[in-house]
Amino acid sequence: MKKRLLFFMFFILLLMINSVLAVENSMTLLAVKETDNGFEGGTAELTLEITDGKGRVFLETSPLTKIDTQVSTRLAKEIACKYLETDCSNLDFVYTIKSSAPIVGGPSAGAAMSALTVITLLDEKFDQKTAMTGTINSGGIVGPVSGIKEKIEAAKKAGIKKVLIPIGESITEENNETFDLIKYAKEKGIIVKEIGILNDALTELLNKELKKDVNKDVEINEEYNKIMKQVSKELCDRTKELIPPIEKEKKELNSTINIVNESKLLYEKGDYYSAASKCFSANIRLNNYANEGISEDLLQSKIKVLIEKIKKYDKDITNKKINTIPKLQTFMIVKERINEASTLLNNANLSLNNNETVNAIYLYSYSEERFNSAISWSKFFEMEGKELELSQEVLKESCQTKTAEAEERYQYVMEVYPIDLEQIKGQIEKARTEYNNRNYALCLNSASLAKANSDSIISSMGTSDEEVLKQIVDLKLKVAKNNIIKEQERGFFPIIGYSYYEYSSNLKNESIYSSLLFSQYALELSSFDVYFTNNNKITFQEKEEGKYELFLVYVMGILTGVIITYIVLAKHLDH
Repeated sequence: MKKRLLFFMFFILLLMINSVLAVENSMTLLAVKETDNGFEGGTAELTLEITDGKGRVFLETSPLTKIDTQVSTRLAKEIACKYLETDCSNLDFVYTIKSSAPIVGGPSAGAAMSALTVITLLDEKFDQKTAMTGTINSGGIVGPVSGIKEKIEAAKKAGIKKVLIPIGESITEENNETFDLIKYAKEKGIIVKEIGILNDALTELLNKELKKDVNKDVEINEEYNKIMKQVSKELCDRTKELIPPIEKEKKELNSTINIVNESKLLYEKGDYYSAASKCFSANIRLNNYANEGISEDLLQSKIKVLIEKIKKYDKDITNKKINTIPKLQTFMIVKERINEASTLLNNANLSLNNNETVNAIYLYSYSEERFNSAISWSKFFEMEGKELELSQEVLKESCQTKTAEAEERYQYVMEVYPIDLEQIKGQIEKARTEYNNRNYALCLNSASLAKANSDSIISSMGTSDEEVLKQIVDLKLKVAKNNIIKEQERGFFPIIGYSYYEYSSNLKNESIYSSLLFSQYALELSSFDVYFTNNNKITFQEKEEGKYELFLVYVMGILTGVIITYIVLAKHLDH
């Protein structure tokens, strides 16, 4: 009996300690609810409890919501932890959404969830009269949502004074007329403010800046610039070699010549990656022109020779020592191009066997140029960089993390915006294959591209307005720029991230959708070391020490006194 009582007392003590090692916070959500008359604005209460744990994320909703709300919750938590550059694998997150009426599930609470997560992790007080709506995307970009007018009406009823909405969403269409939501809200006594990124939202909620914008331009790494200039020169010299014989045959080359002229201008500006990309595109066309009309026997011979060249070169690349971010990213770029060249050659052989000679010639020409670009890019193996522990085990863990992130995004897009995602699905499958083959760097590359492609779709959901898309691109480039500058301060230079940053900037007025995609690639690959360096962990024992230490000591002291008294009295009674 005595032992049972002692055990019970210690159990109570443990429960009290555990209850102290948790923090909780809540926020009003703006939502759209279902009524007999259709949809109308409504509110819900979002509560977050964070405890020491194992990195798990739980969501409870009442009434139940769609699965996409659950997926967006995980993304919101992940983005919040990355914003704080914090390893949250030692914490559990329990989100609860409660509403008096069924609300339409979806990702529109993502930005609010991320903001509340940051605020709770930092144990900050925030303006309870400010509410927000918007999805949350990679890099902390706040994405578009629907039903903002109805949400403003719900905010008025709930006593909210300020509503934060995604950038580019204040002007909408209603009954074929332009409708100004900022003016509409002002008439109701509510301030509406557009925000672009999570940091903007936190500034409004906390009335202070947690992170200041990096107010300077990227300083291009001199070694990167020198090597990229060489890469660009090699690819563009190849263009010059291919043009003369084709011109003699009076081929139609106007569009290709335009690309070549654009590459010259970019090269003169110092945008060497963009120039190289233009020349590479031109080289595929020019090589295809040059190979037109060759016999099947000659084509077969050419394919055979190129296959042997690629195999030999691939063996040399596989044996490269990888111990810096530039070398890792170079390995990924070169191996990706080698593998693509091999796949193109295999497809060329298949086309040849099916008597599709024209297609076989194109695939061979494309493969040859892809292989040439791999050789040019391999110059980046010469680039120095801060050494990191990039063992197979470290790369394996990074590959697993990135693949999980890519799969989450893929599922998210499938739930919210069901479109043809075969390319992304294929990239994820490729990542898994590379993982099973222990090619962890290539797994990391495929998973990164899959994640970036999904994020690009997510960030543009609900809008086709070119001006809004340009604003989204600008936001992504701004975040990517900040990432690149931070990486430089840490002693790293993300060669792929910077290359895509430059390329997206140049594409903005040429093709907004291509620019959007490459801005996402830039964002994804501009802070690559996050997977190989140790981030700080928040432990509530330390974080809440000043707040709860005396309380803990007090409780433990009382219980210890009770236990000791019980033992003394028990012994006395026994005698």
